[in-house]
Amino acid sequence: MLISTHAMHATLPAPFITAGWQQVADSSFGTTNINAVAVSDSGKLVAVGSSGKIATSTNNGLNWAQQVSPFQTTNIYSVAYGDGIYIAGGSTGKMATSVDGENWTLVASTFGASAILGIDYLPFASLWVAVGASGKLATSLDGTNWLQRASSFSTTFINSVYSAADIAIAVGYDGKLATSTNGVDWTQRGSSFVTSTIYDVVANPENTQFVAVGDSGKVAVSDDAATWTQIFPTSSFGSSSIRAIASFEDSYTATASAGKIGTAFEPDFWTQRASTFGLSTINDVVIYNNIGIAVGGDGKIAYSI
Repeated sequence: MLISTHAMHATLPAPFITAGWQQVADSSFGTTNINAVAVSDSGKLVAVGSSGKIATSTNNGLNWAQQVSPFQTTNIYSVAYGDGIYIAGGSTGKMATSVDGENWTLVASTFGASAILGIDYLPFASLWVAVGASGKLATSLDGTNWLQRASSFSTTFINSVYSAADIAIAVGYDGKLATSTNGVDWTQRGSSFVTSTIYDVVANPENTQFVAVGDSGKVAVSDDAATWTQIFPTSSFGSSSIRAIASFEDSYTATASAGKIGTAFEPDFWTQRASTFGLSTINDVVIYNNIGIAVGGDGKIAYSI
């Protein structure tokens, strides 16, 4: 019997894609909206939501436990992990840090009464960046001491900030998108969203393609984060606002209002998936180790494996 071991005859493993989703039995949030989720290097998940709620999971999102929150009843809109710590931010400029996702300490954010809507760690600059209402943007070397910077957004809300290999991207209302190579100095770019809100942005693992998403199902792509092009035809999200996007290996997953989840191997061709969220908005999604976790309205959390 002839057995071929040549590479051209080998069966390549199928790339992971978040095609099937299942709701967790108990998110621990009740019916409180869940606004964001982050995962550590060890796989510990932290989800945050309205009314100051924080929950953690150590078994890939199957079970969740509420933690004591220093935010009290203040809404928490963002959470991120980097440089060995979690940082969460929310209404009235509140911000807290934690090394384990369970014990949290409030820090002075410099946002005043403005909401903190997005946070990320920039490994290439060894810098934290937080963004939010009224065009505010702040940086920190340690997550504790923060300094306000000129964001280039004027007073336009900034929804999210994302770190790629050697560039950071911030996106917000009125179609505004800015880039930075150091986290401190920001340059506005032509996003192609005109005046539509941009909610999130991501890069593929190779950092050769950037994808931004926003209102009315809009998706734009770029190969350098400076010049952006809207995809056509539309993304299959219809008029739904695409709130979050994540990349993993060779695929993208985006989540939206009306309970929509779409996946794509290329950002100009999206397939809608059964999300199990009903009509609840899906606010955030993370993908790691062939696992997808999505969080959204009405206290819902779903996983895909």
